[in-house]
Amino acid sequence: MVPPLKPALLILASISWTWLNPQLSILDHRQHELHAKLAKLPSLPAPQPQEHAGFHSGLAPHADSVRWVQIDLGAEHALDSVIVIPAMLGVAEAYGFPQRFRIDASNDPLFAESDTLLDQTSADALPSLAPWCVTAKNIKARHIRFTATKLSAQPHQTNRFIFCLGELLVFSHGRNVALHAQVLAPNSVETLPTWSPRHLVDGAYALGLPVQPDEINGNGWHSGISSTAEATKWVQADLGAPRDIQEIRLIPAHPRDYPERSGFGFPRRFKVEADGKTIFDGSGFPNPGDTPVAFPTPGLHAQTIRCTATQLWERSGDFVYALAELQAFNAGKNIAREAVITSSDDTITPSWSRAGLIDGRSSSGLLLNEATWLVNLAQRRQITDELAALEVQRTTALAIAQKRAAWLAVGVFCIAIAIAWLVVLRSRRSRRHEMESLRQRISRDLHDDIGSHLGSIRLMSELALRDGSTSDSLEEIHRLAGEAAESMRGIIWLVREGDLPPLANLVEAMRQSAAALLRDIDWHLEATECNSATASLEFHRQVFLLFREAAHNIARHANAAQVRIEVRWEAKHFHLRIEDNGCGFDVAAITAGNGLANLQHRATVLGGTLQITSTPGNGTRITLEADFS
Repeated sequence: MVPPLKPALLILASISWTWLNPQLSILDHRQHELHAKLAKLPSLPAPQPQEHAGFHSGLAPHADSVRWVQIDLGAEHALDSVIVIPAMLGVAEAYGFPQRFRIDASNDPLFAESDTLLDQTSADALPSLAPWCVTAKNIKARHIRFTATKLSAQPHQTNRFIFCLGELLVFSHGRNVALHAQVLAPNSVETLPTWSPRHLVDGAYALGLPVQPDEINGNGWHSGISSTAEATKWVQADLGAPRDIQEIRLIPAHPRDYPERSGFGFPRRFKVEADGKTIFDGSGFPNPGDTPVAFPTPGLHAQTIRCTATQLWERSGDFVYALAELQAFNAGKNIAREAVITSSDDTITPSWSRAGLIDGRSSSGLLLNEATWLVNLAQRRQITDELAALEVQRTTALAIAQKRAAWLAVGVFCIAIAIAWLVVLRSRRSRRHEMESLRQRISRDLHDDIGSHLGSIRLMSELALRDGSTSDSLEEIHRLAGEAAESMRGIIWLVREGDLPPLANLVEAMRQSAAALLRDIDWHLEATECNSATASLEFHRQVFLLFREAAHNIARHANAAQVRIEVRWEAKHFHLRIEDNGCGFDVAAITAGNGLANLQHRATVLGGTLQITSTPGNGTRITLEADFS
């Protein structure tokens, strides 16, 4: 995981995430498109549980058990669309809806040959009460089969799996030809009044009425008030001439002043007639709530439609009969809009009237085409599902962008460090160049000015001695001027050497110094062959000055005829030995004036050891052992 780098991320705070991951731009654009489409679609209505919940399969021990249900349309139809609405039980939406399924159409009840309309067997479906819609593209078929290939776990049960459907609608030429069709379910549960194969095609589902809500005050038609339920009330629509009628539909009322009483005024017992022919006659009819009550009437040719209630709905201590709308469909069109309404009696108010029965409205808004409305709700579900998937993809893409931002921040941070380090290196290099230039100027100044003056003094004293002057002071001036000039050359060498000069340069400086200081003595210097070993300038300085001090002492005090010098180094260890055959001295009698204390001090500064071995008449040996870096 990339560590947070708050300063660097602040630098990147203004950078668009889409710049770091172009996939985010594509996803955002698609989300914008889908939200624009979603705004044009009807909202998913509040769920409305029905007494008839729908179809319930038999129990299965495994989720991958296959269960199916099919309907027989009675004849071959050119299909417009097939719509499946999930079931609702209590407050459980999409109750028992299978996770994977397939919808097929065929003219063969055994489905030896079939057309697959929808295949949802490769991915799990998201649970929702919104419908599933598949366009059939005018495929001709008589039988529709819904096959569940991955069942839903039964709530509060283990190892028990089911699949449930609320309604199966099949539209052909704008009409639901599956209404009250024959249902075949080899493995199903029938627990009336909730579950039954017949409830799969009874027209009742939990989505309510296909309406566009508005605030217009209009409830529909209301009969006169009765003091007893066993009264007869009727309302009739006259189409003006005999017409082909494929479906009659009753829309229950739901007045705004009775918000908790859906299915207001819908009779418990009633019959529907067309030109005196009975279309439906039943008692104990369950209250449909906000669900249309439809009666398929293929082949019907009639002019009048009469709905007669013989057991009224109880309102509040009295009994009434009311409907929001009466519809008659032919080829998907409501032909009752221009009908003339008559009734046994009426209750006329600003919100109740005969005209309100055929105004194309429910109690809550404008009635929409059911097929179109369900297709739009299915599109809303598809868009909602895609938006959910896009949100997951966007979360992943955003995480990638944030990770790239973190890496970019690390990169910026590293580049900043690198630039700062380069600046420091350049500054150090510049200072080294300045110091080198300064050393060169100092060495030139020492050589040209002080060195020139010392040379002049020595030359003048030498000329004076040649002229016959024998003053001891003059000889001392000549000697000191020579030593001072030699010391000056050593100092100039040290200044010129730089920070880490090679040890070979130290050996060469020692040769030159020995040649000057031991010029009247037979001396020999042995050293390690040249290699790339280097040491600090301070190491060179201390060793060189120690060597000069020792050579100076030999020249002045040893009266030696021979001097042997040995210089060796290896593995960061330095060895120097200076041995003469002079008069020697008693080491125990060393005094500060002998200069030997200076030698010991320089060895201590070097962190090494200095050993001086000498006896009177047997010469002297000085050994230095020190590590160098």
